[in-house]
Amino acid sequence: MALLALKLHNQAYLIALVFFGFYEALLGYLIFRSTFLPRALGVLIGVAGLAFLTNSFAIFLWPALPDVLNFALLALDGIGEISLTLWLLVMGVNVTKWEETAHPTSAS
Repeated sequence: MALLALKLHNQAYLIALVFFGFYEALLGYLIFRSTFLPRALGVLIGVAGLAFLTNSFAIFLWPALPDVLNFALLALDGIGEISLTLWLLVMGVNVTKWEETAHPTSAS
């Protein structure tokens, strides 16, 4: 029973990673469209999400392929996630553009 639970946990985790890949791709799109974060970060996060999705689907479709692609695809994912994290820690969000978006001035 314990071995079955461990195998099911592995499969469920791989399914959850597919949803995380979609999340990253959507987050990349939203960052790209925003005005208060650089568009390059959106591209990096979008590529990271696509790399995550590619890796996740490769595990399901061809179990031997991730051994070859895993490092390259997860390196792309790491570059995107680390760049966003460092940008938010060091530079932060452009507050003036954030305020302009949150409270647009009405021209009468």
